[in-house]
Amino acid sequence: MKKSTRALVGMLVIDLLILAGTAWFVMYIRNGASLTVPPAEAIGTVTTIGGGAIGIVTGILLVAFFVHRKRGN
Repeated sequence: MKKSTRALVGMLVIDLLILAGTAWFVMYIRNGASLTVPPAEAIGTVTTIGGGAIGIVTGILLVAFFVHRKRGN
């Protein structure tokens, strides 16, 4: 497997893991298992952090993909 393909597969796997973790935590808050300050605010914070993490991972690994593709790997 080429390094560029590995970067894309890694990006998808990490993004899906972050998405699954964020969804699990939102459901955890929504079901009332976690007693937090206003649940709507907690859910908003969790989704903002999850989206930011996905954006950072995607950006870094897309740069890695293009660098490896340019070098012929």
